Amino acid sequence: MKEKEIIWKGEKNRLLQVCRPCSCGCDDRGGRPGVGYLTGSDEEGNGFTVWIESEEVYQRLERLLAKNSGGKR
Repeated sequence: MKEKEIIWKGEKNRLLQVCRPCSCGCDDRGGRPGVGYLTGSDEEGNGFTVWIESEEVYQRLERLLAKNSGGKR
């Protein structure tokens, strides 16, 4: 994986979250298979995005983040 695909400078204070790809197709990752991504950033906008290819991994992350935030997602 290329560094430019997972590290970025932009949106500030993005909470750690798992997201599904956008329905418009902008999240296609060059045709690589995937079910979503894990993303977050700090107060300076230093962030990361990790493409998730496994539905099982996506669901585990979703449950873990919901448990740690004290609520359901």
